[in-house]
Amino acid sequence: MPDQPGEWWQQPSGRPGRAGQPPSSAPHAAPGSPHDGPGSPRALPWRKKYRTPLVLAAIGLVLFLITFWLYPSTATQLPVPTAATLAVAASQPIQIIQYEVKQVSSDIAEMEITVELPVNAALPAAGTTAAELVVSPPIGVSFTSCPASTCISEAHGVSSEKVLLAFKPLTNANGTTGFAFADFFVRASSFGDTYNDVNASIVAPIVIYDGSGTPTLLTQYNIPNVNSYDWSTFPVETANATFATWNEPVTSGELQARVADGVDYANQSKDNYHTFLAGVILGAAIGAAIAALQGALDASKP
Repeated sequence: MPDQPGEWWQQPSGRPGRAGQPPSSAPHAAPGSPHDGPGSPRALPWRKKYRTPLVLAAIGLVLFLITFWLYPSTATQLPVPTAATLAVAASQPIQIIQYEVKQVSSDIAEMEITVELPVNAALPAAGTTAAELVVSPPIGVSFTSCPASTCISEAHGVSSEKVLLAFKPLTNANGTTGFAFADFFVRASSFGDTYNDVNASIVAPIVIYDGSGTPTLLTQYNIPNVNSYDWSTFPVETANATFATWNEPVTSGELQARVADGVDYANQSKDNYHTFLAGVILGAAIGAAIAALQGALDASKP
């Protein structure tokens, strides 16, 4: 049968196309307008264009905050504590000089000094003084009060306090001994010790002894979890969760201050791990920030 005019597969005269195919009915976009359509990047709302960069920036910020939270906040190097000076003059042998420091408030520290005679030694006669004690805080530290009758002004603005020791009998399992003690309060937020969760330092006092015998100096500091530190540089005599005691012999003359440094190796290992983890997370945060910046630059291009 001959072809009939008007059939759909016929091509109009003068228009290119393959025989047997219908002409395309899709409109042709005008040159220069491919970015102006409804789905083009220029027509997208700014929230959609910058969604990915904003998400990456938020992730980077969260990772950065996690880095600050993980990174150890305590300094590993602590300042060396300063030492007080004890001068003890005795007319008979002394067995023990105990020096204990307590932080009684945020800015007040207490020094408690106890002096003991040898076990079963004869006590001084009533009304007599067998020993006197002079206490000097380090430069920059002052007593909360220093009575005029016992206060001694020295060079460099240092004030010392002198007290006469009256011994009382004390009986224990070892026998009877004589003891005397005195309290001194100074203005200091950290007196003779510094510590954090990894490192700790204490200083035994300078002792000037004028007397016979060889007393033992017992230095005690009250530090939380003091028994968790390794005090290998100056081993402790006794230690528990609240205080530690160091001892050393005193001969006639001057005993220089001695510093003990402690390290909590368990906390040190934990802090090292947190430091490593914080470094990894910081790298991820920087990567997310760079990706967010690149994404924002790409989205802003026409």
